Amino acid sequence: MMRFMQWLHRWVSLILIIQVLLWIVSAAAFSLMGHHAMSGHQYMRHVHPQMLSEEAPQWTLDEVRRSFPEADSIVLSSVLGYPQYQVKKGTEWSYVDGHTGAAWQTDAQLAQAVAAASYEGPGVIVDVEAIERSDEVIKWQGPGYRVDFADDLNTRVYIDAASGQVVDHRNTQWVIADWAFKLHFMDYSGERSFNHLLIWSAGLFALWFSLSGLILLVRNVAQGDFNPRRKPTWLEQLQRDEKPIASSCGGGGTCGLCKVTFDNAQQPAPTAAERVMLSEAELASGLRLACQHKVQASDKVELASGDVANHTLTLQRKRDLTPSIAELTFSSSQPLTYRAGQFLQFKIPHENAVLERHYSFATAPTDDGLLTFTVRHMPAPRSGVPAGIGSGFLCRLKAGDQVEAIGPFGDFVLTEAQERQQVFIGGGAGIAPLRALLQAEKQAESPRPCKFFYGARNGSELCYVDEFAADEQVDYVPVLSESVSEDWNGRTGFVHAVAAEWLRSQDLSNLDVYVCGPPAMLKATMDMLAELGVPRDQIKFDDFGI
Repeated sequence: MMRFMQWLHRWVSLILIIQVLLWIVSAAAFSLMGHHAMSGHQYMRHVHPQMLSEEAPQWTLDEVRRSFPEADSIVLSSVLGYPQYQVKKGTEWSYVDGHTGAAWQTDAQLAQAVAAASYEGPGVIVDVEAIERSDEVIKWQGPGYRVDFADDLNTRVYIDAASGQVVDHRNTQWVIADWAFKLHFMDYSGERSFNHLLIWSAGLFALWFSLSGLILLVRNVAQGDFNPRRKPTWLEQLQRDEKPIASSCGGGGTCGLCKVTFDNAQQPAPTAAERVMLSEAELASGLRLACQHKVQASDKVELASGDVANHTLTLQRKRDLTPSIAELTFSSSQPLTYRAGQFLQFKIPHENAVLERHYSFATAPTDDGLLTFTVRHMPAPRSGVPAGIGSGFLCRLKAGDQVEAIGPFGDFVLTEAQERQQVFIGGGAGIAPLRALLQAEKQAESPRPCKFFYGARNGSELCYVDEFAADEQVDYVPVLSESVSEDWNGRTGFVHAVAAEWLRSQDLSNLDVYVCGPPAMLKATMDMLAELGVPRDQIKFDDFGI
């Protein structure tokens, strides 16, 4: 529950920050434009209507009363000096010719003349258009006319056909002000009302943000997070002691990499984050996340990876596997012993800092000591946003260039349950640890049956496709999700859905499942496995907390 509250609190804060920025920008627009510019009336002539005596119309007031006996009010007005009766009955208005008593008629020529009389700018009329309504005039329904003037503000004058009166003036500055109003008051319908669903939602978001922030604050205070003398977490302590421990989420409990073993007589109770990231078997064995527990004098903690060391890697060769994934092969300055499925933590120099990025071995250990990795180059998603720092640095390396790394880390390794079939589900750069695991399984004395589902958007993004297709020991099922050529005769759709079809016909208790791939694919696959009822202790996954 607390993890969900933290997640929702972050996203709600993002929404509110965006709205606050919109308030600031729109308020600045109001201040800079001023009321007169926002009204759209820069070139509107403000004149008082001509006074008319009761005798001026040829159709008398008594005749109007006889024609409209239930009228609530009768007003004598004028349109360009021509008399007009405005009769109101309830909420309805009728407009009558003051000389003939007939219903008032406004044609395009009269609309043009009325618009010109209301205008005192430098422009001339360039167009008169009959309209039924306009989004620029709130709560007005035609028919009517829009009269366009050629001036620096693109002035538009709206004339009501029923009354022959000017409805309003509009121009470019008014459009800008109108959008600023919509942004400021969250009124995108244009109804000019504060009482709408978006305002209610914003209020509820703000209330939730405040309450959840208060709950999280109380929780942090209770945990002593603001106490300068508070006890550090084991992750913080191990990092201070420069112990080799991996972490991608900065101690948030979402990557599951900072695994340690507690050998206490009484092991600490698993947290919510650990119940998500660790299996029941791992928890029972004393495995915990170092970021979830504060240092206690009675603790006996061992690193999950005891053979970790610093290494200087020298690039030997590089080749492109797909348009977006490259294979990099390094040699190490000292012998490096690892297990298939593990990874190294590369130290990426960036400006005045050193960043850490994790990449899995793409092969099982080899006799020549070479280390192979696959790197997905992350281009800039759009202008102004930098490309992937780690992948960009590694993909720019040339043969002979060096990079520092630490490791190996990770427990995404093969199980020892000899009777189970091995099932691998992956996509994208997740090919690296899965390929290494498959190679290791084939090298075993008694290789177990292997089923490998691998997904990509199109055929050009399938990694090592010829290698797996020719491997008789692996049942290889490539799956394309988007662009499929005419000569493709394999499976299509999402890789987790194709795997689910096969899993439904299997004995789930006799399977070990390994999952690695992009975040969306990983989540969908884990949800699918849970829905089918695959035991959690028979599932291993690796996502580096991305």
